[in-house]
Amino acid sequence: MGTLLQDLRYATRMLAKQPAFAAIAVLTLALGIGANTAIFSVINAVLLRPLPYPSADRIMVLSESAGPGQEFAVALPDYLDWKNENTVFEELAVTHKESRNLGGIPGREAERISSAYVSNNFFKVIGLSPILGRTFTEEEGKPGGPLAVVISERLWQRAFGRDPSVLGRAISLHNQSFTIIGVMPAEMTSPQDSEAWFPFGRRIVPIWQNRAIHPMLFVWGRLKPDVTVDQARTEMKGIAARLEKAYPETNAQETVNVTPLLESLVGKYRTNLSLLLGAVGLVLLIACANLANLFAARGAARAREFAIRAAVGASRGQIIRQLLIESFVIALLGGVLGFFIAVWVRDALTTLAPQGVARFHEISFDLPVLGFAFLIASLTTVLFGLWPAWQASRTDVQLALKAGSQGSGDTPSAKRTRDWLVISEIALTLTLLIAAALVWKSFSRMQALQLGYEPRGLFTLRFELPFRTYSTREKVVTFTNVLLDKVRTLPGVQSAGLGSNSPLMGGWQTGFAREGVPVPPPSQMASADLEVVTGDYFAALKAPLLRGRTFNAGDTANTPGVIIIDQALAEQYFPGEDPIGKRLWVDVGNDEEGYAFREIVGVVARMRFHAIDEMATPLPVIYCSLAQAQRTSLILFVRASGWLNSLEKPIRDIVSSIDPAQPVFDVRLMQDRVQETWGTQRLLTFLFSVFAGLALILATIGLYGVLAYTALQRVREIGIRLALGARPAQIRGLILSQGMQLLGIGCVIGLISAAALSRLLQNILFEVKGADPKIYIGVGLLLFAATSVACWVPARRASRVDPIVALRED
Repeated sequence: MGTLLQDLRYATRMLAKQPAFAAIAVLTLALGIGANTAIFSVINAVLLRPLPYPSADRIMVLSESAGPGQEFAVALPDYLDWKNENTVFEELAVTHKESRNLGGIPGREAERISSAYVSNNFFKVIGLSPILGRTFTEEEGKPGGPLAVVISERLWQRAFGRDPSVLGRAISLHNQSFTIIGVMPAEMTSPQDSEAWFPFGRRIVPIWQNRAIHPMLFVWGRLKPDVTVDQARTEMKGIAARLEKAYPETNAQETVNVTPLLESLVGKYRTNLSLLLGAVGLVLLIACANLANLFAARGAARAREFAIRAAVGASRGQIIRQLLIESFVIALLGGVLGFFIAVWVRDALTTLAPQGVARFHEISFDLPVLGFAFLIASLTTVLFGLWPAWQASRTDVQLALKAGSQGSGDTPSAKRTRDWLVISEIALTLTLLIAAALVWKSFSRMQALQLGYEPRGLFTLRFELPFRTYSTREKVVTFTNVLLDKVRTLPGVQSAGLGSNSPLMGGWQTGFAREGVPVPPPSQMASADLEVVTGDYFAALKAPLLRGRTFNAGDTANTPGVIIIDQALAEQYFPGEDPIGKRLWVDVGNDEEGYAFREIVGVVARMRFHAIDEMATPLPVIYCSLAQAQRTSLILFVRASGWLNSLEKPIRDIVSSIDPAQPVFDVRLMQDRVQETWGTQRLLTFLFSVFAGLALILATIGLYGVLAYTALQRVREIGIRLALGARPAQIRGLILSQGMQLLGIGCVIGLISAAALSRLLQNILFEVKGADPKIYIGVGLLLFAATSVACWVPARRASRVDPIVALRED
């Protein structure tokens, strides 16, 4: 132990004598360790940290599917068959997500809360029990039974101040009185951040018994102890196949997807985060290669010192230990500084991360992250310290003692290793630069995507009308007409309209068929997004009318049904025809009607309703008037000039003046909603660009360091060449040729690895080919320019060597 402490003190003194060297080494390593720790902290929070439920890895989410990327909600009869026929789940529950207006609490304004109807066994699937009270009884789940609600701990804290007497208290939800029977712990947020739960049996309506109807039901299951996920998938697909044979009209080509709960929540981010971890790992390797070269050059310069130590009895192991301790000191300082860099980077990552995913905003530096940082620091000690220490320990004592101040020179193997370290830096840097350029181009294409509407200058908010209060279309229309009339009078407002399943805020699809064509079975019917609108909806979104008319006051519940279609549907199903006056067989969601023929009265430009990561190929869109299709969940669109956020208070006041118990929520600019859909791609683009830029700097410094060291080692040779008549240009060419050779080999290897990485990136690129020659050429020129500067500086310095001074040395 005493010897170890002595070596540690000696290492500290040696590094203190070379503060510039120590500072560069620590900073280089800190950047690499900090970046890796920050990215791992994100991966740990999003992908690795288990959900706060007992045996959460046993909880599965089940949905129906018509093929890859075509998942949809479950039909109620299918759920009942799954529940009765499966043998792999302890419990199989069903949920239906909604929201409710909470009111009737003294001293509090009405607010919208997220809620869900759940089957009685849902809490058994999750595995959590109430911290107060109980969950639902069978009687409470039957139509006509007591109106009961279970609330979350968050709502209990926010609305009731954790009052233990909340049990048995009546609260108003959508203007209907419910009795609180239980409070779930803070860990309970499923499904989708719910704060109140109702018994599912009270929500079932007769039309849900139709297998063709998929009313936003999702199924949750807890696997039996000895059942694997693959076994569950196999059995459920078998059940789906039997249902397909039994009900071919509704279940044709339908199967079941069984997905672990955590995967269903964050699975789509796994590829991007894994790529980022790989990219930042490459940066760390480049930093270690740089430091290995730096330490090797420093070790060669100290060859005389090591020779003297060996001559007085120091063993090779003692010399290696000494240098590894110096590397450890650098790694320790770099790790500490890197940890603080990671803490700072975490805040930036949180800002850039997708806003709708809570786990991105729960990043913490817990024991796994601290352990990772320590592991990385320890690993880097070996990566950049072992080879230089080994090389230094192999110094020829006699040669080193005879050598001059420049050291004893390099062995051929040491020179080759140093060159290959630089080549690897160049190759890895080129790979990262190409990947960053591809991701950046993809992001640019995404930003330039034609949405079909103008999000700038568009203010939006949402509200949920209680369906028991607004039980008829006439009541809904009366409320919305008054609201729009008052909003239009506000200063700066140009137009205002309402929608129900609007761009980036909907998800209602319907089947349709053209009149005159045999109606196919529901499972084979064409699908379209269904949007229900009123007011100046198309004007507010600046979606141009291409043909026909928009909806007007003459379109009422008592007149023939009319619809507007988008350009995509017109081109696909009415090629070369005028669709105006033609009819479609379509279900607009009125429970009492179902499918019916509706006349096309207009055609509007196509709009993208879904984020790219949700639906790469947009569906056509059918629009219906709110007067002819009842909806209570609505989005207000207001196009205005000036500071849009100033509209929030007057619009809230307007809504309150119409219905004091009606809250509004999700108040945002449409531009913010659009930008949020780019969140993952924006994070990926930013970090890839930062990592690629950092790699370029490190590789440039590394190449410069090798050439500068080589020129220093060859000062005597250069002096002789100059003395014998060599021109400075020839000396520059000598050094430059070595740099260009390293650059050329590195680029060849880098292009091969970049081509392989591009194939992996293809799945996340938008309208960009992985093998883009323009990007490859542009990145190659950038790397050539940077490395040319790195080569030119030591080459120019070498060409200015004074031959007399060089020959007199030693």
